[in-house]
Amino acid sequence: MALAAGLIDLGFALFHAAFRRLFGWPERLTPSGGLNTAITQTLNAMLIFVFLAYGATLIWLAGQGRVHPVLPLVGATFWGLRLTLQFIWFDLKPWPSKLITAVFALAIVIHLLAVKV
Repeated sequence: MALAAGLIDLGFALFHAAFRRLFGWPERLTPSGGLNTAITQTLNAMLIFVFLAYGATLIWLAGQGRVHPVLPLVGATFWGLRLTLQFIWFDLKPWPSKLITAVFALAIVIHLLAVKV
């Protein structure tokens, strides 16, 4: 299950890499100001790196049978926080929001199933 957890994290790296195209960045960020535009794009780039590093580490360790339970537990906590923030800051009425909310919940479950105590 750690392999599946790593793959979902790599999938989110690809999803975030597509934000420029999907959301019309940086043009659609421009009204928020130059600093906010720079911060948003920088945070997204850093998040892509985190997803790549974390997902690749899970996959690599899963292949060696050496996944420490803390690693997927941290991932489940990350996705739990992200799911919580989805309900606080996002409109859940559009179907894409409902879909991504379900994927966040799935990510939690997959990471929790990867925890071997």
